[in-house]
Amino acid sequence: MVLKINLEKSLKDLEVRIKELEQSNEDLRSQFKCLEENGRVREAETQAKQETIDNLEKKVREETKAKQEIINNYEEKFREREEASKEKQDIINGKFQMEQEISKLILLWTFCGLTCHLCGLKCVKNQDNEEYHDCLTDHKCNFLYHFNEVHNIKSIPTCSFIAGQEGKHACNEVKHLCGESCSLIDKRNCQQVCSKVIGHYDLHLCQSLRHYCGEACSLSTKSQKGDYHCPNKCIVPYEERHDSHRCENETCPIQCPISDCQRKCQSNEHFHSDSNSQVDHFCGNEHQCRELCEEAGICNVIVEPKKQEEIYKGLVEETSITFTKYIQLSERLRCNKRIPPNAFKHTGKHTHHASDDLTQNGFHFCDVKCQFCEYFCTLPNGHTQNHNTTNGNMIQTEFTGEDNEFEYAGHKLRVGDQGIFVPCNLICKDLGRHRHISYCQSKEICQGQDIQHISEQVHPNPSIPKDFISHKLFWERTGFKDPYSVQEQHEFAKCDHECPDEKHHRSRGSTNDSAIKSFCELPLFHAQLNPNSNLPNDYGYISMDGHHFNCDNPSTREVAFHIIFVLDRSGSMGERDRKPIQEFSISNYLKYWNHNNRLGAVYHAVYQLLNARINSVKTNQVINDKISLILFNNEVIVPIENQDLKDPKDPMKMLDIMIQHHPDNGSNFILAIQKAGSLISSYHDPTRTNIIIFLSDGECYIPEKQLHEVFKENQSRGSLLYLYTVLFSSNSASSSLEEMAKIAQSYHTNYTSSGCLRSQFTRAINEISLVNHFTSIAESLRKHKPTLLKKDLIMHL
Repeated sequence: MVLKINLEKSLKDLEVRIKELEQSNEDLRSQFKCLEENGRVREAETQAKQETIDNLEKKVREETKAKQEIINNYEEKFREREEASKEKQDIINGKFQMEQEISKLILLWTFCGLTCHLCGLKCVKNQDNEEYHDCLTDHKCNFLYHFNEVHNIKSIPTCSFIAGQEGKHACNEVKHLCGESCSLIDKRNCQQVCSKVIGHYDLHLCQSLRHYCGEACSLSTKSQKGDYHCPNKCIVPYEERHDSHRCENETCPIQCPISDCQRKCQSNEHFHSDSNSQVDHFCGNEHQCRELCEEAGICNVIVEPKKQEEIYKGLVEETSITFTKYIQLSERLRCNKRIPPNAFKHTGKHTHHASDDLTQNGFHFCDVKCQFCEYFCTLPNGHTQNHNTTNGNMIQTEFTGEDNEFEYAGHKLRVGDQGIFVPCNLICKDLGRHRHISYCQSKEICQGQDIQHISEQVHPNPSIPKDFISHKLFWERTGFKDPYSVQEQHEFAKCDHECPDEKHHRSRGSTNDSAIKSFCELPLFHAQLNPNSNLPNDYGYISMDGHHFNCDNPSTREVAFHIIFVLDRSGSMGERDRKPIQEFSISNYLKYWNHNNRLGAVYHAVYQLLNARINSVKTNQVINDKISLILFNNEVIVPIENQDLKDPKDPMKMLDIMIQHHPDNGSNFILAIQKAGSLISSYHDPTRTNIIIFLSDGECYIPEKQLHEVFKENQSRGSLLYLYTVLFSSNSASSSLEEMAKIAQSYHTNYTSSGCLRSQFTRAINEISLVNHFTSIAESLRKHKPTLLKKDLIMHL
């Protein structure tokens, strides 16, 4: 009975539970239908949004097309107006030249008409002649003899007097007349021989009816074209008393005062310049104004530049660059207005177009030049947008950079080389991602989104502070339109740090050109990212110097290293011109242990590298590095010898060991390299790659013999060994450290490492670049690119 009751109760409970489940299923179906409905609504909204986006894109394309058509029409009108303006000026110049030639011909073919100085005929030289008047004949009278009764009619001689004589014609074969010298023989127009009868008793006189005074004409005056003195002789009869000597020219002979006009004064009065009023001697004609146009802007610019081949000899001896120099021709045209008769100038200002209405023919180019290539802006004068030009050779620039010598476009150059062979619109394209160097334009430290102050001295003019600036700011400062495409501008705005992995670079001797460089994905002057922070967009890796790359971390490729730090701790390493970086918390710790100096900055860099190795491995990898530390001055000590680097606490433990040692005494490179070779030999492991990081702040004897011994021994064992030499000082070079790196590089030809390691010399100019280099296995490599700087320095403070 009890069992039956329990069974019935259980059945009732089961029915209740079934009903609850059915209700729950119903609720779930209702929720599912609601979700389906919401999904359809969202799908409809998404479709509507997509249609809106498509419509907007279509509208943008249509507006862009319409604007482009407007620009094209404007450019076409611009070319037409430019061509019309040029043709009009050519017509004006041609007309002026024609008028000049006509004036010359008129002067050339207008005879003088004054009396010949050797006879009585008229001068047939041109009217502008100011030398002796000449009839251009033999000056002999060719008329027949008047006294023909004395001679045989068949042989009557010609007159023996001068041509144009006024008396009877006589010969000199028979004495028909007196023949004595005329008493007025010194007077002008005298025929010299007495024409009276033989045996007369009065004065001897020739046949000339008039004997002229013969003194120089009194016309002497000043004109706009200089002093003028009439070259003719006085024709007033000698017997007449006169105060002014007058020549036979009755008109004014003085030239018109208008420049280039060769016509004579319009006055018919020879001496009108002697009047009390102002006399200007105008010719009475219109004249073409020859002054330059004074409208604002440039009258004419040849948009298509002229080309010529030139050779640039660089500062590096073997550098010779053949290039095409582009020359933009520009000119200020002549005024095309006419000067009214009897006036020196026209009304209004000089202009090369015919009308005073500037809206008709008054096109002028903008008069602003590019400060680098000196090309004029090709937009209309008074335009409101950025200047624009075709861009030419950067004749007003010189190369600058972080390295004194560098390679650009396959040529070896040096800081101070001229940028004349580089066109304005190609310099940035050739550099790829880049930064420009510019003189500081503020007394304050320059820092911002597009600018970064350079703390070191950079040539040329190293004493003048400089900044890194972005491509965008560089062109904004010029005031000219950025000549590069939107895609190129977007690329230039990004960080120029490169991933050091050799797979992104063409290997030496390789013919593979397909390698694609990997750059930081962040803006140019971005804040450094924390290497331990989450990856942006969950891809790539963050380098130890805070750059984000969209590729695999190259420092994880070689998982086993023996890293041997060989560090100079001579007395000069105690100088305080370089210190641990203050932005890192570890700097206070180093200062506490009296390492606020060069050696402290080196310890900081070592600490960062060790952390880089700990933090750079992937989560499924185990780091298996060995660390050794050699400190040298006159002697050598090994505070850390083949210790494991596995635990995140290991870098701090090793730093605690390092800080026990301070700078002192001199330095000995030979002992240091010998000790490094000894450690490699003692702890030889064929599975490890040996890396020596050798740092010093000066010069010393080159351990050439010792280096060859160490590398040959490793080569015989089939082990990999790389040598990084680092100069950490203000010196620009170290022949000792550079030669050590070259010796190491000579042993790399047989190595086949797939990693990005290679022996090299590096100059760390400050503590920041030292940290960057010491973490180079796990961090980016920024390729130093040269840039161009304006030669004519104008500081804006």
